[in-house]
Amino acid sequence: MALFTDGSISTLEHLVSQDTAVLDVASTESIDAGTKLVLAQEELGIELTAALSRSPFSLTTPSAWWPGSIAASQSTLRLSNIVVTPPLRLWHSFRTLSLIYRDAYNNQLNDRYLGKWNAYNDLARWASGMVLQTGVGVVSDPIPIAQSPAVDVLSGTLLASTYYVQVAWVNGRGEEGMPSAVASVSAPDQSSIRVSTIDPPTNAVAWNLYAGISVDAIMLQIVMPVALGQAWLIPPSGLAAGRTAGNGQEPNYFQQLPRYLQRG
Repeated sequence: MALFTDGSISTLEHLVSQDTAVLDVASTESIDAGTKLVLAQEELGIELTAALSRSPFSLTTPSAWWPGSIAASQSTLRLSNIVVTPPLRLWHSFRTLSLIYRDAYNNQLNDRYLGKWNAYNDLARWASGMVLQTGVGVVSDPIPIAQSPAVDVLSGTLLASTYYVQVAWVNGRGEEGMPSAVASVSAPDQSSIRVSTIDPPTNAVAWNLYAGISVDAIMLQIVMPVALGQAWLIPPSGLAAGRTAGNGQEPNYFQQLPRYLQRG
């Protein structure tokens, strides 16, 4: 799963899945739906940070919830430790829809918009309650989403093809972060490709390489993760057929939050 800090929790597609008219409304009322996604996530981040700061749980203290410990310098959870679970994504989607219809109503004072604003406020409040009830998903050693890799065309023996590539960081626990956006390159006959990573995070120890000749067939190309500082060269035999890329880290545990998140 993605981390809270990996990027937008929800997308425009998530909003449309909840409300098929929302993008038309946003266009008609000159509302930037992408900006509302950002603002809603900022609001959730503020509320989660406040709730986490009130939590009596300490990451440095082993417990039934978490048998290990975090570095002593981190005595409270941070947003970078939070995994995007389904209730958290719903909360973000509903909060965004609420912001959009709030602006639409204030533009036109249209009761139809007011009804949707109130409805999505209620749904956002329900989703935040689900986050409280289930707890936030937490990873102890968060590994962030990778940047798109550098892909270079070299001389070689392979036939002409277009290659699509993703990379993902791996931490010391063997956990893989969210894969990067897809990078692509077209290579002519008698060529090869080299893939290099960019700006590894401090807790990364290696990286995984995924590649394919179409965006729908990107698969793992290595048996063991590639060491930091090393590039990957496509073998003369061409691409392998491994597993598809994952969706980031699974929570190590779920942290209950105090009854603080009351807003919609």
